[in-house]
Amino acid sequence: MALTLDPRSDDKLCPNAFGFFRKDGREFVITNLATPMPWTNVMSNGKYGLVISQNGGGFSWGDNSQVSRITRWNQDLVEDRQGRFVYIQDLDSEHKVWSTTRQPTAVEAELDEVVQGLGYTTFNRRVDGIESSHTVFVPQDAPCEVWTVTLTNTGGVTRRLRIASYLEWQLGNANDWHHEFHRLFYFSGRERDFVYARKLPGLQHDIRELEPEQPLAFHGVQGLCVDDWLSDKSSFLGRPADLTLPGYLFGHVPGLENPRWNDPVASAIGSIELEPGETRTLVFTIGSVPTVEEAAELVRRFNPDTYAEELAAVQQNWVEFCERSKVETSDAAFDLMNNYWLKYQSLGARMIARCAYYQQGGAYGFRDQLQDSLGMLNLDSEITKRQLLTNAEAMYDDGVVRHWWHPNTDIFVESHHSDTCLWVAYGTLAYLEETNDLEALGIECNFLDRQTQKFGSKATLLEHCFRGIRRTLSKLSERGLPFIFAGDWNDGLSHAGIDGKGESVWLAMFLYDILQRWQPILLEIGQVKVAEEFKAAADSLQNAVEQFGWDGDWYLQGTRDDRVPLGSSTSNAGKIFLNPQTWAVISGIANPARAEKAIASAKDKLVRPYGALLLAPAFSQVDPWVGYITRYAPGLRENGGVYSHASTWMVQALAMQGWHDDARSLYKAMIPCNGRNAERYVAESYVMPGNVDGPDSPFEGRAGWTWYTGSASWMYRMALEWICGIRASREGLIVDPRSGSQPLNYRLKRQFRGDVFHFDVQGTGEVSHVECSTADFQCGKLQSTGTGAEHFVKVQLA
Repeated sequence: MALTLDPRSDDKLCPNAFGFFRKDGREFVITNLATPMPWTNVMSNGKYGLVISQNGGGFSWGDNSQVSRITRWNQDLVEDRQGRFVYIQDLDSEHKVWSTTRQPTAVEAELDEVVQGLGYTTFNRRVDGIESSHTVFVPQDAPCEVWTVTLTNTGGVTRRLRIASYLEWQLGNANDWHHEFHRLFYFSGRERDFVYARKLPGLQHDIRELEPEQPLAFHGVQGLCVDDWLSDKSSFLGRPADLTLPGYLFGHVPGLENPRWNDPVASAIGSIELEPGETRTLVFTIGSVPTVEEAAELVRRFNPDTYAEELAAVQQNWVEFCERSKVETSDAAFDLMNNYWLKYQSLGARMIARCAYYQQGGAYGFRDQLQDSLGMLNLDSEITKRQLLTNAEAMYDDGVVRHWWHPNTDIFVESHHSDTCLWVAYGTLAYLEETNDLEALGIECNFLDRQTQKFGSKATLLEHCFRGIRRTLSKLSERGLPFIFAGDWNDGLSHAGIDGKGESVWLAMFLYDILQRWQPILLEIGQVKVAEEFKAAADSLQNAVEQFGWDGDWYLQGTRDDRVPLGSSTSNAGKIFLNPQTWAVISGIANPARAEKAIASAKDKLVRPYGALLLAPAFSQVDPWVGYITRYAPGLRENGGVYSHASTWMVQALAMQGWHDDARSLYKAMIPCNGRNAERYVAESYVMPGNVDGPDSPFEGRAGWTWYTGSASWMYRMALEWICGIRASREGLIVDPRSGSQPLNYRLKRQFRGDVFHFDVQGTGEVSHVECSTADFQCGKLQSTGTGAEHFVKVQLA
């Protein structure tokens, strides 16, 4: 493939100063734990989740990382020493204390590596002749996490060791900072194999009843004969408190029974003996369940005899899911990111966990998880369908939607952005292109009642799409451009249109794309009048954009409430914005000459060796007519940095424009493990960042906000659809790989409507011959039989 990287080695893929990928691409091994920022993993099964760093820092939660936090944690990107830990103490030399993770003791190890895998993290250490392998995972179907700690005596004498686990309970909202007050409401208890804690229920104001009982959190262990269970922080750490050398381990404080009076923690403390060469496995659990009985059942379930099977099930589940599509090229980074890590990040962190180290969301974002779900279409279209229906039911009957909301709570924000109400219509189009499931349009979905904030009237999914579209069409300026309100897709333009006068040229393009693509579907299902309505609206938008949106060499982002243009050559800052240039091509709204000029301007002024900037130059002064984007330091995030999500749209626009070498070059530049300076990049090499600092930052090329970013899903879609050139349409699977100046050679496995297609693409140029004896190929499209058949397709370029 034209995407060429450093050649593969026999043992390591894409190595850098801090680690490498295993040969199969499913694990990243951190060999230098002194990473510039915490390098993390995110795991969740929807009932329970956790974030864990290479130091052992991080936190756990129940069904929602924001409102159901289980363990206490403070986001400290430098120390990263608050988490859930296991201490080891040499009882024959009591001052020798270390931990199975680098933190909190920070003891140097003879061997120290961390394996970040799909659904698990393993800490391998050797300290003073004791090897420890500490694996953390979240089972597929249980509301808990499991730590397996395997200890091996590599020396020639018997070792007597004390083992102590330690964590602090949070049990509630992540922002519950008033600990001196809130700890009054904790209750702790103890059973044979575990300790537990619960927040006592509150009192209702209007009736003399208790609120529903809160979940019970527990911490248990199997394989260790426990000498003491502690539930009081001061009893474990002593005075002065020191996580590095807990006072209890040195006899400074007695084990106390303080289940309700002090800071609540959980600690299991016991002793073991290891003969020379002997290995022992201990299994710890943390979880959140309704009852003590259920906690006891889970503690018994995960033990030294069963954990391996449970862990293997998690690993196999992720591998099977990710390998529903698979690509093989000469580019190791391209392959491993698209075969495993982009999918794992999109589904695991963004959709299921909705959380990461840098952002503890917990909520559904109306745009966010819906866009993430589009990357699941060729893997499991039911995931996308469920998300579409979930989003549809976050809409009011006037087409307004919730910007974000916490499921099963009354915590939400109604959207005041101009584009959010369009994403159900956009996502439904993508779903129909993949599945051609027109019956889904008839599924009835609830509308929210604004008075009660409960479900009220119902209508079909199709009607929900119409309401969102018509909401936007009803909010046009006298020039025919949509109002921007508190921002379009770019949330940072938060004040550009709050007086109801600012306009968004980008939104006109986005809406145009939706209106155009809906028309043939509407004609097919007999909605002729709506199709005509949408065509007339699209034509009007196109005229408005061409008349008022062109700046001479590129398109404006829009206008402010005071009608000063955003993204104009006359602007002091933010002279050119990326999104209107890319969507001028993606939507097809621009005439060919302007489309080419706009993309050429974006390439010249915005593309850097690490991605495409969202705008340039950065704002250096706060501008109340623009929004909070101007409060960011220049070059950070949306303010003149690479916003990775938007940069992927530049990849698509370049490919659609026929500039395939540029599209592949930009895609390659955005891959985190693509030979970049890991010290300067700072973030994990195995997942996408939300942003990369631009040239107006002193840290140009530095990544931030990893895991919780929609760019992972878009990167995966761009790889299959525009780099490989295989994408879905309602009429069939489009086969349109184009090489650019260098040969395009790859193999790709892709599901489509129940069948599996195996592509072998070779050559330079455009498609000259397609050979597939098991599937119809007409007008550049392959047809699925829907029978689960496998098809082997040879594509020759010339």
